[in-house]
Amino acid sequence: MARPEVSREQRQAKREAILGAARAVFAEKGFHAAGIADIAAKLDVGHGTIYRYFENKLDIFLTLYDALNEELLRIARGTQPETATCVEDYIAEMQKFYAEFGGVFLREISHMRIFFDEVHADPEIRKRFDASQIEFQKATERFLLIGRDKGFIRAELHIPSAARILNAMILDAMRASTEPESPANNLLLIAMTVIEIFTKGALAKQV
Repeated sequence: MARPEVSREQRQAKREAILGAARAVFAEKGFHAAGIADIAAKLDVGHGTIYRYFENKLDIFLTLYDALNEELLRIARGTQPETATCVEDYIAEMQKFYAEFGGVFLREISHMRIFFDEVHADPEIRKRFDASQIEFQKATERFLLIGRDKGFIRAELHIPSAARILNAMILDAMRASTEPESPANNLLLIAMTVIEIFTKGALAKQV
């Protein structure tokens, strides 16, 4: 008997179900200990069902990472420093970005913990990470350039270097926040500290 045709909506729903199950399994077992069999068992389906949607376990993991990374990039690209009419507004926009970014990161802390564990172990994961860092660098440079054009940031500040330093500090805070003993609000506390350091050294007007 021919298998019933599956609609695009049904395929998408099944794909999302697999990703949801995989997220839970990865969080529980870790990437290396988890297997396709665990994900299939979580959904009460056969192995073949998983392989109809994803090539392998790494494919599932990278799909989860890509979705999370795109959400974080949307937040970074969605900042609106151009609407700031004073330095206080500019800083508030930066605080809003870090609060939204940190909220998403903490929501997905289990997945990010696995990602940081694996980023140096798998070339494909490292490739995705490096590509994402380039995009975050561009977004941060844009934010700083607008601030400089508006006179909020010192004219002599080297924007690419400042952006790289800001991103490195936040990345280190992200890594630290994935450690089991890290306080739940550690990332946001560090992010706010980064902003304070920034306001003391980069702004044309002290606040």
